[in-house]
Amino acid sequence: MRLLCLIAIGFAPYQPISAGENWPGFRGDGSSTTSQTDLPLKWSAEEGLDWRAKLAGFGQSSPVIWGNHLYVTSTAGQNKEQLFIQAFDPKTGAELWTKSFPATQKAAEVSDMISRGAPTPVADGAGVCAFFESGDFIALDPDGKTVWERHLTAEFGEYKGGHGVGSSPIAAGAGRLVLLADHDGPSYLLCLDRTTGKTEWKTDRDSRVSWTSPLFVEHNGVPQILISSNGVAESYAAADGALLWRLAGLRGNTVASPVVQGDIAIISSSEPSATLAIRLGGTGEITEADLAWKAQGATVSFGSPVVLGDQVYFVNRAGALQANRLIDGTRIWEQRLPEGCWATPLVAGRLLYFFCKNGRTAVLEPQSDGSAKQLVVNDLPIADGDRIYGYAIAPGRIVVRTAKELVGIGAK
Repeated sequence: MRLLCLIAIGFAPYQPISAGENWPGFRGDGSSTTSQTDLPLKWSAEEGLDWRAKLAGFGQSSPVIWGNHLYVTSTAGQNKEQLFIQAFDPKTGAELWTKSFPATQKAAEVSDMISRGAPTPVADGAGVCAFFESGDFIALDPDGKTVWERHLTAEFGEYKGGHGVGSSPIAAGAGRLVLLADHDGPSYLLCLDRTTGKTEWKTDRDSRVSWTSPLFVEHNGVPQILISSNGVAESYAAADGALLWRLAGLRGNTVASPVVQGDIAIISSSEPSATLAIRLGGTGEITEADLAWKAQGATVSFGSPVVLGDQVYFVNRAGALQANRLIDGTRIWEQRLPEGCWATPLVAGRLLYFFCKNGRTAVLEPQSDGSAKQLVVNDLPIADGDRIYGYAIAPGRIVVRTAKELVGIGAK
């Protein structure tokens, strides 16, 4: 009965943009959902690992996969003065090539509180497009040849802020890339031609510091860019960057990116009672009358929430996992994970994977009564102070990324 009600009011099961067997960008297609159903369930340091590959530098981005290429970024130097883009074979972990570039803008001396190679690149059949905190935006073909470069800090001003830049570029329909640059200086939303790197449009924004990434969706036939960023949630027309709607007065929405399910956009917050769902389709300055719900106590500190069936799942800073009803935001249950998660959880068929920052991964299966059964907790030992920052999905394989290493978790 609950499922029928959900469909009736527009919360139809999410159908991710088809990328086939690829994992092309941040959160895959933006939903952290994969159609792959043969992923490994159990692994440890002693079993289930296919390969491990050392990286050229230190990075916090997620890997991306297109075909037989896995791409990953990193930086090196006390001021992130060296930028790396690398390609690996996702089946074997063999390095295909490594390219190095000088950073246009050098950061203050790096620390654990400053982003280091954080933006996730975008992959497609033409290669990879990688953006760095230095403002350097670089496109390479599958063989590692440079196709185009943009140096955004030189063009539009240096990035300002105490913790660096974290927003990832996204594919926004055929042939376009969109980047959100929100910081203490001149902020903007930028759309580039994927083939040439030339500007399609640029929308200037008020200065506001956040580390969220935009989301490309199509609603009622209108392609649009959704943004959750330090006090506001907004939607812009993908065609020309014009503002469609805006909700102000939000709190704590500086890290988790928006999630769309049916006719709602879920905007997460690190503050209690500030996570909410907005009904899509509004215009201009919208108000609380346009909200579908406000969640009961759900907070998110790092990774974004995910949706499976009629529930939405949130993980807070301490590793408390909370399941809420998608229809009205009410809390169903809460349980403790082995640790907090920097990476967004993964939805794979009927399973949920929670990649905790300490290397442990809990796999849960929702039950018919609304609860969830923990199937296994896998332990991948990582160095003290290191974290699982992200992952990518290939047929039968999960590739996780720590600061300086990729780990291929085995195909069945």
